[in-house]
Amino acid sequence: MRALLALLLMTAPAMADEALEQGKADFIQLCAPCHGVDAKGDGPQVSHLKKKPADLTAITARYGRFPEDRVFETIAGIDMPDGHGTREMPSWGDVFVSEDIGNSTKLEDAMKAADDASRRIAGLMEYIESIQARP
Repeated sequence: MRALLALLLMTAPAMADEALEQGKADFIQLCAPCHGVDAKGDGPQVSHLKKKPADLTAITARYGRFPEDRVFETIAGIDMPDGHGTREMPSWGDVFVSEDIGNSTKLEDAMKAADDASRRIAGLMEYIESIQARP
């Protein structure tokens, strides 16, 4: 995962800035309703949730380093073992792919949608890493 993010972000500085800006925009639109604009877990939808959303500014402090693989898997929705019910947080990987692919049944479209979803998740991950509380 680190290699994918590095490749995406090292390809060109403009792409890195674009990924961070897209990640921030996605965060404000998709994550802030629950996690809050400041990412501390106090968004306007929190009263409608069974479990309080995580403080996303404390991930590095919690783990001692920023766990890129874990964060990617959580955003993508691939971190939940089978048979453990549902989670309140949407599986953004599925959402992004569905938005991108529309009604197409072409394999090429599905592959492009998966690549685009990975880029968006990487941008979200980069943004979340950029807002980590510093000791």
